[in-house]
Amino acid sequence: MALPYFPAVGLLLGALLVALDLALRPLLAPTVVDALLVAALVVLSGALHVDGLVDTCDAVCATTSPEARLALMRDSRAHDPGTVAACLLLLGKFAALQALPVSARWPALLAAPLLARWAIVLAYWAYPYARRTPGMSLALKAQATTPRVLAASAFVLVALGLVVGLAAPLVLAAAGLIVHGLACLIRTRLPGLTGDAYGAIAEVTELLALVLVPLALGGYA
Repeated sequence: MALPYFPAVGLLLGALLVALDLALRPLLAPTVVDALLVAALVVLSGALHVDGLVDTCDAVCATTSPEARLALMRDSRAHDPGTVAACLLLLGKFAALQALPVSARWPALLAAPLLARWAIVLAYWAYPYARRTPGMSLALKAQATTPRVLAASAFVLVALGLVVGLAAPLVLAAAGLIVHGLACLIRTRLPGLTGDAYGAIAEVTELLALVLVPLALGGYA
């Protein structure tokens, strides 16, 4: 029953980012701190989600059949579309951290991993899975029942309420729209979602959460 606990893991990762930010900002230049926070986001997830983004972009951009694109996702090599997407993602996260107002910095660091892991839970529940061979993702798909997803969503809403206040429902709804848009885009090229696709959705949601939270707290002024 690991899937419903993904958002709690995300909140823990956010707390680690805040602790790292607190420890490093008195010692290093802000630009260096933000670069290290981006690196920490990759390392703390074992780079699994970034790897998923690479594989998903390679498959989605391939000019071949849906079945061949699905097979391409098992290729351990990174091709041009995935490499470019990963670079842009990391650059985007760095730019988003650089632009964070002081008042929104810690809320954004807490909320981004939280929403990213909730995005995985939502995607498992709401959209078809592409593979039928036994594996971790298929087992997690089986755990994505409506009561568990509702419980995970309630946890996220409460946690967001503590972080961003009354704007929590809007932030959660915006994250849900991001998940829906990404899932629909992927499904135009693949017969369903895969473990890599869930990782890609988490990474993009995490990036956009770093932008959504400051807006929810009053903007960048």
